[in-house]
Amino acid sequence: MGCARSTYTIEEYLRLERASEERHEYIDGQIYAMAGESLAHSRICVTLAAEIRAQLKGKPCEALSSNMKVRSGPTIKRDSVAGLFSYADLVVVCGRPRFHDEHQDVLINPTAIFEVLSPTTEAFDRGDKFLRYRT
Repeated sequence: MGCARSTYTIEEYLRLERASEERHEYIDGQIYAMAGESLAHSRICVTLAAEIRAQLKGKPCEALSSNMKVRSGPTIKRDSVAGLFSYADLVVVCGRPRFHDEHQDVLINPTAIFEVLSPTTEAFDRGDKFLRYRT
């Protein structure tokens, strides 16, 4: 993606992300490349998805993979830089999914968000990211 600038608007991030072959998260104007996952992390994610999917059977909810971007935090204003766009390990949405825009690739109404912790991301996942997910 070549993130040479220091700050990007949400719309600039989404335009770049949609054209990229790699995944990136967006936090308050900053774009961060996502690292690959370990074998243990991958196994936990697959097991978690299977268990959650089984629990949702017959309910008006569905589990979505880690490829679905989620917008978190306060209401986003056009051309703003404030916000979090991330790829959680597993997302559950109940009822009709709602999206950031017509591309339908950024979910804005998740019911539950799951993150599998790793030593390098645990502090952020339990801290600022968790606070933003709650809003």
